[in-house]
Amino acid sequence: DGLQVLRYNKTTAYIPHLDWIDDYQKQQEHDFDTEHLGSNRFATILLYMSDLEEGAGGETVFSHGWPPNQPEEDRVQFQDALEALRNSGDVSTMLKKNSWEEKMVARCRSRLNIRPHSSRAVLFYSQNPDGTPDNNSMHGGCPVIHGEKWAANLWVWNAPRSGFPGSPKNQEVVDRNRAAGKSPDDGQKKATFTNTKTDERMRNADLYFQDTFWSKFGFQDTVLYVNTYEGHQWNVKVGDNILKTFVIDKKPNQMYSI
Repeated sequence: DGLQVLRYNKTTAYIPHLDWIDDYQKQQEHDFDTEHLGSNRFATILLYMSDLEEGAGGETVFSHGWPPNQPEEDRVQFQDALEALRNSGDVSTMLKKNSWEEKMVARCRSRLNIRPHSSRAVLFYSQNPDGTPDNNSMHGGCPVIHGEKWAANLWVWNAPRSGFPGSPKNQEVVDRNRAAGKSPDDGQKKATFTNTKTDERMRNADLYFQDTFWSKFGFQDTVLYVNTYEGHQWNVKVGDNILKTFVIDKKPNQMYSI
């Protein structure tokens, strides 16, 4: 993939996820099954371009890992970390109690994390040697508490990625799509999401891909551009409530607004 530049403002975060792309039901023409010679994201290089002091948040957390060389008896469990965070008052005025962002800070203060520092880079692998996804690469971006975080990431594939010559295919899906008259492109659509700031309910909105948080989408946030696929569902939420749902259709370029 191309280099992706990331900017995290105050409270911005990203939930733990794998960079490995799953298509277990084999719905896509591209074969993502690396256990059986498909191609997928193999490694991630994350480059930091700003400095954040200790306690300022913005770390990259590996939610299945523990700090290296830490004795097992010194490991801080999640509930203990959450209680300590609330007692500290560090985020009580900026993050809602029991929100996923508050819980992310607690996880970031107990699990393996890397603090942003200019010129620092992190390399980790999304696949095991046998091609299966490595769940230990589950990672997220901790909420920024003070300052601003800039970073960039580069995804490295184990073989040609979707849309490039020589990329592996799910031949049954290809044959079915050609028989249905579908074009041989990779099916990717480009969607633009805009908050018009005319509906007060959307002042503090968030954009979700299905049930997964994608980005802040409120009055103070920028227009969002995403690559997606037909049938994907994007939800606009405020708190735990879905206020708007968009379903991607066949058009290559699509624009949605709230």
